[in-house]
Amino acid sequence: MTTHRDEAPPITDPDDDLGGDPVCWLDRVCPDCGLFLTDHTASTCPRCGSARDR
Repeated sequence: MTTHRDEAPPITDPDDDLGGDPVCWLDRVCPDCGLFLTDHTASTCPRCGSARDR
């Protein structure tokens, strides 16, 4: 069975929420390597050793 182009459902609905991570999480991301930092008390990134900006 084939579907005609006019009968195919839309790929996305305009009302779908396509949101991503909130901007308020930017302070939890290492600026050098992009690791999401879960330990808020650490002064350096565990992956790359970069100093955290607080």
